[in-house]
Amino acid sequence: MDRQPDIFYVNPKLTKKAWVNLFKEAKELSYDVRIDGLLDSWTRKPVNLTYDQIITCFEKTLKRHLHITFIHRMSRWKAEKDYLSIGFCTLIRKYRFLEIDPIEQDHYGDLFLWIEVDIEHKEKFLKKYKLVAR
Repeated sequence: MDRQPDIFYVNPKLTKKAWVNLFKEAKELSYDVRIDGLLDSWTRKPVNLTYDQIITCFEKTLKRHLHITFIHRMSRWKAEKDYLSIGFCTLIRKYRFLEIDPIEQDHYGDLFLWIEVDIEHKEKFLKKYKLVAR
């Protein structure tokens, strides 16, 4: 069976506040939420941040320094099912502006939020947030 490519969805007009609402909805429906930090150019490692702290990072980061994702991940094997991968990563390397210092500053760069949601919720998100495949 040939694997189908993942489908990426976007809405460039969606505000950061709307994305925060989308993330909150996704988190409430999720079966997995992960928060990682980039240690070097390739290595990500779980970091000790709460969901509220990572959302604060999102809110304090300029939109042009965010990579926001809403992805329909296609299954790789017959036993696996498709799912949604929703979240963001920062594109600025250091978080010196945070009032909280959740991570040792010498050992982290960009931050990542990963929210995984069952595929059955896809149409609701696409319609509500006017997301389109790119």
